[in-house]
Amino acid sequence: MNHKPILTATVLCLLSFAGAFPGAAIADEMLVDRPVHQLRIYHIEGSNRQAFHERFRDHAARIMETYGFDIVAMWESELGDRLEFVYLLEWPDVETMRRQWSAFMDDEEWARIKRETGAVHGTFVHDIEDRTLHLTRYSPQP
Repeated sequence: MNHKPILTATVLCLLSFAGAFPGAAIADEMLVDRPVHQLRIYHIEGSNRQAFHERFRDHAARIMETYGFDIVAMWESELGDRLEFVYLLEWPDVETMRRQWSAFMDDEEWARIKRETGAVHGTFVHDIEDRTLHLTRYSPQP
């Protein structure tokens, strides 16, 4: 089932609802002094499922930790015929998130591991969705 039309309709409804109240702005509902969360969704190759998990668990997560990545949780999901690896990160702010991602992507050990595992297993990830999530003032999370 394709959830994009439902999500799009929901977002448009919320935007029009927020506009119905003069002076109410969506930005006013975000907590800028709170941590931000980052949702990452990897569309992974099913034939490399085990190798992907081993590489992420044994290498990516370990190296990410050295750069201050705070992985809150990790899931596996299936959407139609697509296999997804989903994880949630917490960051103190957007600037830190961007800086640490840049450092991680430039990490020589990570680049070597990706080259070596790719040479053995081929494609691991077909597509990556990346979303930065800002808490709202009425979120139940402290």
